[in-house]
Amino acid sequence: MATIEKFSTAALNTKPALGNKELSVLRGSSSPAKQAAETKATINNMKSQLDGLKAQLHDLQARHSHLGDGFSTHGHGCWGPRDNWQPKDVGAMVEMNKLNQTSGPISAEKFADSIEAAVGDLDGQAASGEYRAVADWAANNRERLTPEARQVMDIYSKYAALSQARGESGIPQGDFKKMLAEMRDVGDASAKKALANLDSKTHGGTVSGQDMARAIKAGTADHDGQAGGAELKEFEKWAAKNESRLSPEAKEVLDVYRKHTKAAQAQGRTGLTDAENAAMNKEMRQVGAGDVSARKATEALDKEQGPISGEDLAEAIKKGISDKDGHSSTSELKEFEKWAAKNESRLTPEAKQVLKTYQQAAKKAGPEGMTQKEADAMFKKMEAFKTFHDSSMRNALEGLDAKQGKISGSDLTAAIEKGAGDLDGQAAGTEFTDTMKWARQNYDRLTPEAKKVVDTYEKYATRAQAQGSTGIGQKDFKKMINEMKFISNPRPTRPVFFAA
Repeated sequence: MATIEKFSTAALNTKPALGNKELSVLRGSSSPAKQAAETKATINNMKSQLDGLKAQLHDLQARHSHLGDGFSTHGHGCWGPRDNWQPKDVGAMVEMNKLNQTSGPISAEKFADSIEAAVGDLDGQAASGEYRAVADWAANNRERLTPEARQVMDIYSKYAALSQARGESGIPQGDFKKMLAEMRDVGDASAKKALANLDSKTHGGTVSGQDMARAIKAGTADHDGQAGGAELKEFEKWAAKNESRLSPEAKEVLDVYRKHTKAAQAQGRTGLTDAENAAMNKEMRQVGAGDVSARKATEALDKEQGPISGEDLAEAIKKGISDKDGHSSTSELKEFEKWAAKNESRLTPEAKQVLKTYQQAAKKAGPEGMTQKEADAMFKKMEAFKTFHDSSMRNALEGLDAKQGKISGSDLTAAIEKGAGDLDGQAAGTEFTDTMKWARQNYDRLTPEAKKVVDTYEKYATRAQAQGSTGIGQKDFKKMINEMKFISNPRPTRPVFFAA
């Protein structure tokens, strides 16, 4: 002990390391009075700052007691513990730790599921220990929570605060069910915003394919991993409520969206990769820019065999613009032009004139589409470009167009009998002309027997024409049909035996 005292005394009595000369250098050349004034001013400034900090702290405490800590901009924030403070609930911490084992953003749905699992054991800690575990995890992982998940936390905070205000450590079962229902109804902010913009733009009217494609692109552009989850649900819910407003193209765009998200869901994902999202948007743009009614009309033309007559194309155009969606001069016209470019070799001269008539009428109408009066006038002009001029024969020949493969002698005979047997005096006139035109256009489809049927018809018709008639007499007509049937079904050749 004496040694320690001796050492301490020696240390205290040791000469200072810095003398007066050195200290004066460090202090500067200021006079003692000036230095004292500067020191006093510094102390006063520090006191003022301290008073300001105390005032700010008091203000924060006052606001905290009323508003919470402002966890998000959408709700009441995460309320801190009251007098009934309890430690974090272990079970809730375990559930929150499961989220730590995942990667990427936490959606509202996933966070709501975790909260339900964390506080659903009915142990009376939903507003105390369990709440603390969830709130602390949320505060420490805020950057992983989507805006919707933060709203879910706000909802939990609201119900926990209500219970705390009543002096309860748990959330009553009735409130708990309401809380979960609110959490499940949060939805997706980006999708809701996109749909709100869609409603605003369309003013409650028809939603085009392009409108829907743009809305889906905007609603899924936040890369929160919910294109096939919460965002899809928002669009499905909206579509169910607004089905009557959806154009056929908008419905097809939605189907494209469903197709791509379903593929991701099959792999256990609710989000789309950048490549998948780009492919989906590209397909939606293509589908949205097209026209369903016009495409169905051109698909019907694809099913027909052989050349496309003026009547065929005019009828297809009439069906293609019949939905009156205001796209007769835009997307519907483009569908027909695109189809015509791919099938130019199939178009008869009359069909080309029909398309030209359509293009002229659409150009005159402008982007708003043709009125009914303008459409009627257009179809009236198209009547001048008929490939086949006899309606009964046209109908009969269209039946052959619908037949797949070769046209047999029996097929052609039946068509001639039906088309020229109406007793209108045109069997050797327009009906014959239509048949010959069709036969030339479809010659490669005719079997040898069918070609002989054509020759037979030509023989009887030219004979009638030579007599100055456009019709074929009943007797000759029946004889012609019987001859055609015989040609179409030749008797089997009998075997010939030679004597030895």
